[in-house]
Amino acid sequence: MSKVAPGSSGRLTACLVGMVVFFSVLLATPLCASEYEDIVERAFATMDDSYEESWSFTEVSMREEVRYEASFDPRRKEEERWILVSVDGREPTKEETEDFLEEKAEILEEEAMDERENEVDMAPGTLTLLEETGEYWLFSFVPADEEEGEKFMKHVDGTMKVVKEGHYVEFIDLRSPEPFKPAMGVKIKTFLTRITFGPAVPDGPVVPMSVDVRVEGSALFAIKFDEAETIQFLDYEYVGEN
Repeated sequence: MSKVAPGSSGRLTACLVGMVVFFSVLLATPLCASEYEDIVERAFATMDDSYEESWSFTEVSMREEVRYEASFDPRRKEEERWILVSVDGREPTKEETEDFLEEKAEILEEEAMDERENEVDMAPGTLTLLEETGEYWLFSFVPADEEEGEKFMKHVDGTMKVVKEGHYVEFIDLRSPEPFKPAMGVKIKTFLTRITFGPAVPDGPVVPMSVDVRVEGSALFAIKFDEAETIQFLDYEYVGEN
C-alpha cells in the first residue's frame, strides 16, 4: 500500500477489504497489556474470512460518477463467478465487461502470490479506548507498515468501533491527518477510508458491508490525482453446504 498512482482506487479498495483477515491474526498475539485487546480480538473472531466460498452477493460501486452493479456466486464456474450486470443502469459493453473481469482476475492473482502484500500492521501498544457507551466501544490505534522501509501507514490514524450487541466490528476508519510523502515523487494530500461490517443475514456471520475510499495527491511531482470509490455489498445469500 505504499504505492499509490492514478487509476489505483479500485484495486486499493479491494485490498482494504482484505485487511479483515489480517487484523484478526494480529490481534491474536499480545500487543500490549490491555483489557481491551480481548474485546477487539473477540470482535474480529465473529468475521467470516472465507465468506466468498459460501455466500453469493451483489456488489454496487460508484467510481468517477459511474455506477457499476455486479453479482458474485461461488457456485458458478471459476471464470464466471463474477458477472458485471450493469453500468449506469444499462447493459455493459464487451470492453467494460472485459476490463471488469481483468481487474477481478488481477486482484485474485495478487492475493494468491503474496497473502501479506496488502496487509496492515498495528503498532504495538497503540490500541486506546476513546469512548464507551452502553452500545459500543470506540478505539483508536496507530497502523504500522509491515516491512522496514515502507512509509505509508505510519502517516495514517486508525479508529475502530465495536458494537456490544453481537460483539463485532462495525467500522474501521483509516485517514491521514495531514499531507505526507510515502515515496520519492509521490505526495498524498488526502487519504480517507471507511470499511463497515455487519451480519450477512440476521444472526449470520459478520461480513463486509461497504467500503469508501478517497485518495488525493500527486505523482512524479506533476501528475495530480483525486480518486474516490464507494462499494456496497448487498443481498447476501448463503449458498454453501448445510
